[in-house]
Amino acid sequence: MKKILFFSLLSVLVALVGCKYEVESITLDKESIMMEKGSARQLKAFVKPDKAPQDVLWKSNDITVARVIHPGGIYAVGEGECKIFAYAGDKRAECTIIVYAKPGGDTGHVHPETPSDLKFTINDVTIELPYVEGGYFIMGGTSEQGSDAGENEFPTHKVTLKAFNIMNTEVTQALWKAVMGNNPSYYEFLDDSMPVVSVDWYDCQAFVDSLNKKLASQLNGKKFSLPTEAQWEFAARGGNKTKGYKYAGSNNIDEVGWHPGNSGNTLHRVAQKRPNELGLYDMSGNVYEWCLDWRCVYRAEPQTDPVYMTQESEFVKITRGGSFYFTTRGCRVSSRGGIPPTDDKNDVGLRLVIQ
Repeated sequence: MKKILFFSLLSVLVALVGCKYEVESITLDKESIMMEKGSARQLKAFVKPDKAPQDVLWKSNDITVARVIHPGGIYAVGEGECKIFAYAGDKRAECTIIVYAKPGGDTGHVHPETPSDLKFTINDVTIELPYVEGGYFIMGGTSEQGSDAGENEFPTHKVTLKAFNIMNTEVTQALWKAVMGNNPSYYEFLDDSMPVVSVDWYDCQAFVDSLNKKLASQLNGKKFSLPTEAQWEFAARGGNKTKGYKYAGSNNIDEVGWHPGNSGNTLHRVAQKRPNELGLYDMSGNVYEWCLDWRCVYRAEPQTDPVYMTQESEFVKITRGGSFYFTTRGCRVSSRGGIPPTDDKNDVGLRLVIQ
């Protein structure tokens, strides 16, 4: 009788221990993927807490479009749209799969443009724009920012963005001259390989308009613009390739950016430091970069492709990235700068996107 009682109690204890760490959530590294027919991609699942059972069951709701070939491995079978589900415990996550035909296929369907980096040349000056895959991230003062995060970086919130291309460097003085025929930069910083500076937000809009007109025949309906604040931060963090750094590409600012501690209080040529995960240079330091948005108070609710074109209380446009001159703290990926759009400071420049 005592043995029976002992084993009964042991079974209860084992059951209780086994239930201690229940699955609280499961998320995937991507919410949607565009795939060419016949290609394969890998999804990653994250089960929380870490001590909960990590077994994940993968299923497709339409195996004629895409099927699971191994845990997280997706194969594009035929054109269409389906969902891949990942189950852990009683929790579920999903990813939308869109499959298009190979170029030159005989299906007659129009397939989306294949994602790629872009390159243009204007008056012998080259513009390179790496592709940034669409995805989502937590915007604002996330944990790696520690006590450096400012009040205006909260509340943190989920942001989902569609794909875009972004320049791998700031607009150089050479590019500005090629488009506008002049160089407004501060006289002590004149160098074709340095970022153009001393341009206000409206000057940037005039530059964008002129560039779009000059390259209209090559843009296939797309347009250059200043990045939204959300696009800028997503790209600075490394997009879907992020490693969670405090600065753009490193936790050590000296590796990736010119700031008050190493700049010698002067502007530097672009692309002299290490790029971030997307191959973007100087997203931290050298010059602040104008964004499209007015500076506003963050909202806690999730957002998709946010842009704030309506002025709130401040007559301030967003600037991002920090500079060679003003506070290393401002070089962090989540730091939010801002000045009136009529200001043309000698440590503020620009970088453009295409979409």
